[in-house]
Amino acid sequence: MSEEVVFYLRVAFWGLFFLLALCYVIFPVTLPFVSELFKRRRRDIIENFDLPTVSLLISAFNEEGVIERKIQNILEIDYPKEKLEVLIGDDGSADRTAEIIARYADKGITLVKAPKNAGKAAMLNRLQKIAKGEILVFCDANTMFFPNVVRKLVAPFEDRKIGCVCGHLILSDKSGSMLGQGESSYWDLESEIKKFEGILDRLIGGNGALYAIRRNLYTELPVKKSVMDDFFITTKILQKGYFCTFVASAIGTEQTSKESSGEFRRKVRIGRANFNYLWSYLPLLNPFRPLLAYLFFSHKILRWFSPHLIILLFILNALLLPFGRVYQVSFGFLVLAFLVCVTKAVPSAYYFMSMNLALLKGFFLSFRREKSGGWAREARSDE
Repeated sequence: MSEEVVFYLRVAFWGLFFLLALCYVIFPVTLPFVSELFKRRRRDIIENFDLPTVSLLISAFNEEGVIERKIQNILEIDYPKEKLEVLIGDDGSADRTAEIIARYADKGITLVKAPKNAGKAAMLNRLQKIAKGEILVFCDANTMFFPNVVRKLVAPFEDRKIGCVCGHLILSDKSGSMLGQGESSYWDLESEIKKFEGILDRLIGGNGALYAIRRNLYTELPVKKSVMDDFFITTKILQKGYFCTFVASAIGTEQTSKESSGEFRRKVRIGRANFNYLWSYLPLLNPFRPLLAYLFFSHKILRWFSPHLIILLFILNALLLPFGRVYQVSFGFLVLAFLVCVTKAVPSAYYFMSMNLALLKGFFLSFRREKSGGWAREARSDE
């Protein structure tokens, strides 16, 4: 192997190493300092800001086990009833979901029933067209709100430039599965990242379980392929020049998937949906908006492509074994890390490996034809 080839292999190796370090170490560790240096000061405040009208939108499919508890939770929300509209879409459920929702018509709960199962994105598009509120609040059927959530979510809209507000979802695990526990721990870290991105008012992607937007900023969701509705909608708001923020005190709770296999399948679907529309998110890398580009690249792009980077790093490291002790040591570390993951000796390491495998599978599935619409519901640890 020529010296020139070895030189380029070394450059590629250390470049990949830096990108992975940026994603998993440098970015999260330095984000608190970045948020303090560049935090946004809100100036475009609406005088005499009054509580806006709100439409709460829920797309449900086969949720008979949880929908009544969710409705009772909604009825306990501390917000003026005359300013709160509740629209629950039943997307062709095969169980008693629609029947249960219909019982609460006299309590201000509106059932929007689809003739057949078309998918969450299609139902949200339909609900948005019906909604009358100035602010749209999105949540899932299995997400339980604290009573003050809506008040907390609408407060930042006092600033005209705020287009999206994300609440704080707390995940708990009753399944005891390794992936369920890992997801709960991962979400705690993700919430910390969201908190600091919220200080910057540049939150990269909301959470479908608990977020709000201005109705006039809604972008119709594509339905030909699966899409992460929360990420698609919130990134389009950022692309329009508005800001997205995070409110840690707007709290909702949710359970993880009941089985490890369910958590893995969910991550595959998320990965596939994100790769399906990756091209539409690339404007966030606009160099003329450097802070937003840095956050999107470090938080999302590098994480989505982590499995690709890790595989390439392993291959390059193997090729460089004869050219220095440092490469022999790093290769040994990579092999040891792989064994720790595979043997499940460290639960968090096993979770990390499983989620990267799910991302990789989602990446390859994104190149295949996909039936539009439809749901793939996973049992949750509280069922």
